[in-house]
Amino acid sequence: MLNVVNLITIIGAFQGVFFSLVLLGLPKGNLLANRLLALFLLNFSIGMIGISLYSSKWVLQMPHLGLLHAPFNAVTAVPMYLYFLALTKKGFRLRWRHALYFIPFLAILIGFLPFYLLPAAEKTDVLLESYLALPLSWKISFLFSLLVNLVGFVATYILIIRHERVIREVYSSPLNHTLLWARTFFYAGLATFAVCVFVSLFSINWADPVSNLCFSVIIYVFGYRALRQPEIFTDVSAAALPPAAAIPLVHQNVKYEKSGLSEAKAQSLLTALEQLMEKEKPYLDANLNLQQLADSLFIPPHQLSQLLNQFRGESFSDYVNRFRVEYFKQAIANPANRHYSILGIAYESGFNSKAAFNAVFKKITSQTPSEFRAGGAMA
Repeated sequence: MLNVVNLITIIGAFQGVFFSLVLLGLPKGNLLANRLLALFLLNFSIGMIGISLYSSKWVLQMPHLGLLHAPFNAVTAVPMYLYFLALTKKGFRLRWRHALYFIPFLAILIGFLPFYLLPAAEKTDVLLESYLALPLSWKISFLFSLLVNLVGFVATYILIIRHERVIREVYSSPLNHTLLWARTFFYAGLATFAVCVFVSLFSINWADPVSNLCFSVIIYVFGYRALRQPEIFTDVSAAALPPAAAIPLVHQNVKYEKSGLSEAKAQSLLTALEQLMEKEKPYLDANLNLQQLADSLFIPPHQLSQLLNQFRGESFSDYVNRFRVEYFKQAIANPANRHYSILGIAYESGFNSKAAFNAVFKKITSQTPSEFRAGGAMA
């Protein structure tokens, strides 16, 4: 059974290699992000193949392949972190400093260099002995790689959380720009790690194959979903994007020090903004973003963001969606609209998906749309 699991894992790993080659050949989209995703899949696949060869003892037939995967395992999280940077940071480019992230790869490579230089027969002897008791250097390498990847995964998760905050400051309908799927991927990986630990309590020999099998499924799904991820900030300028590093992980009102936006000017802009929203109803455009609304007021995007955060205590998306909900409530209460469906009126109100509409409406009114309509009918 163990060999079957390893075989399935190796097949999955080769699918990852094939998928990475497909990504490298894509002519359109975010080319840098695609290449970094290909690097991540390739790196992960090499690690899975190496572990499968070792746990199945197939490596004894090919001793020169022994531990070749170890340096790659040390930096599994690095290309993934860079991939999400390329997705979420407008104009992101690789710099020489990013090469420092791969120092753990070099450290493990140098650490195992004495083993790599051994003749095949001596490598086989070392590998055979390792099945009885893992060498201390191997254990240290494993713990070091685990720590490096843990830091990388946490950094990636923080990047995703901050991105979710950024898009709510920029887009009125964040759903098409969200990376919630990536957060789900993170949770799935964490759950798989927990399963690996649990299994290792009963059989250490099963821990790696089971976790590799689970990870191969997760990575395949992740790669497919990531392949469908469009570029995020193509329709806004860099000036409209708040620095991700300045976004707090826990929501709080943003403080703007040394700002030229006085109380009097803010009140004047708020009045102009309210008049614009009431008369022209720009919120009915499902694709409305911060830059478009700021252009309508002839102010910079960052000033509109400050206006809403500091003087309204709302993000851009919350502010716009509040108007959409009010428009929906008035429209659905109109007897002339009784023959329209709830979703149809929601789309007319500026929402672009059922899920987003239901979530926003529940958040603002503490009712579902159906409950609100039923309550209006009874009244």
